[in-house]
Amino acid sequence: MNILHISDIHFGPYHWAADDKIVLDRLNAFPADIVLNSGDMTSDSLQGEFEQAGAFLAGLVCENVVSILGNHDKYSKRSHEMFRTHIYDGPFIQPKDTSLVKKKKLYISPKTARLNDYFTDVNFLRLFEIGGEKVLIVGVDTNLFQSDSGYVDWQILAALGDEIDKLIYDRALLLAHHSVLSTDEDPLINSKRLTDFILAQNIEATFCGHTHEVDILQVTDVINGGIFRQFMCGSLSSVNIPRDKNMFCTYENFGTSNEKITVTRIIPTADGIGFIETHLGE
Repeated sequence: MNILHISDIHFGPYHWAADDKIVLDRLNAFPADIVLNSGDMTSDSLQGEFEQAGAFLAGLVCENVVSILGNHDKYSKRSHEMFRTHIYDGPFIQPKDTSLVKKKKLYISPKTARLNDYFTDVNFLRLFEIGGEKVLIVGVDTNLFQSDSGYVDWQILAALGDEIDKLIYDRALLLAHHSVLSTDEDPLINSKRLTDFILAQNIEATFCGHTHEVDILQVTDVINGGIFRQFMCGSLSSVNIPRDKNMFCTYENFGTSNEKITVTRIIPTADGIGFIETHLGE
């Protein structure tokens, strides 16, 4: 299985001035079986930004593109509606017991807005047939409404767990925006809750973004057992990256003895942009 991981495109004022076609051509040169987009497609959750992000993602030749919301994508009361319209139209997982929900503004009150959907989270399960294997992608919305920090509600995870138990699959991967292992000033506040879920569900790896830095880690639960890896990708095309270059990551033969991990950094040049590949583990 070949995975292309992109994150933090940030269409809008954070989106840099590179030619999107050149970037797309380079992305499409990798023979991806699946593309994982770990959020922050917009700068301010504006409709035009969602439209631009949707058009960009539609330019990927891979048929299996999976996207999750980022914190910047969740600034608007219409974020859920615009995600459905321009990125992916569900179905999405509701909390198992709404009376026990603790995540703030998981639902917007109909008294304060007229929307098509008053639910603000984007959590889903998507099953793909790749190389003769059934690969389950678990999408978890780690974002708080109109906040840069993250929070996951246990009632969402409980509902996801119930639905996962009904499925037959060979491998499971988790897609989220906030990291559960590496963080910055705007962290996933209750990251252990998500870590416990990952281990309990035997999820092989997580893919995230948010910090605009590349980071790859492996966790072993020495008490209860279980291992998973986390792959954090930097920003594909944001000007707001003081700590690293623009980039995307590719994983060839993922999870096998022939796995090849490549970080491709995008460098502005006098003629436009250039690409520098770093092959990890070589």
